[in-house]
Amino acid sequence: MTEDELLTQKFGNGTVAENIQRAVDAGHLVREADGRLRLEAASEPIADWARVTHGPNLDCTFKFQFLFQHVYAKSAVPYGCSACYKVKVVPRTLRQLVAAWGVGKKIKCRSKWGTDLDNLYSQDVYAGYFYLSGLEPARAVYRVVREIINSHPLLGPEVAMSIKRGCSEYEATLGPSDHYGFAPELEELEAYLRKQFRSRKSKSLPPQPMARWIDVAFRIGDDTYLDFTQGRRLRPKTVAYVP
Repeated sequence: MTEDELLTQKFGNGTVAENIQRAVDAGHLVREADGRLRLEAASEPIADWARVTHGPNLDCTFKFQFLFQHVYAKSAVPYGCSACYKVKVVPRTLRQLVAAWGVGKKIKCRSKWGTDLDNLYSQDVYAGYFYLSGLEPARAVYRVVREIINSHPLLGPEVAMSIKRGCSEYEATLGPSDHYGFAPELEELEAYLRKQFRSRKSKSLPPQPMARWIDVAFRIGDDTYLDFTQGRRLRPKTVAYVP
């Protein structure tokens, strides 16, 4: 397809070119002097996640934040996400989260571990996510991790696990993931746009999440955080009086 044909494809209420220009006008995207596009400068992320980088970069900033949110105006799942599956692990305490994170470090698979409170589509406090390309690889990793967790002295069969596809916002916006469809022209469009997109370069060190995890555990009444504070309470108890 020609550049004009690529940019005049329609998603949501506008064409690709119109959706991009709308995002530029709103300040969500910045068009640089050379014509390339980047996301507006973001504030420092909350340190919710510890990441295990056993695997290639997933390019989620380009696929989710740029393509889905702006280019497709939340009306299509990016072609680049078509093979994305996740194995989700749900620890019940901070003690279990740290133990599960230790398991994740030993698996040759990209993963992240932390608090899921800011995920509007999750009802879990703690979570771990393994990222796989394809359902069968996800099932294979699920079996390996399930066996390790079942026999782990701090985890066990009661720690829930599941396999999901892509980002939860896709399903919340576009319906069940087993009904996704991917037009073949999306692959060509996304290859073109990848060359037009400039990723932000982070100047800061990766966030250290333990302080955040301890704070969350304290606030939900999970006293296993004391394992990681040498038994010291995060905040003193208030005095209680006889009614």
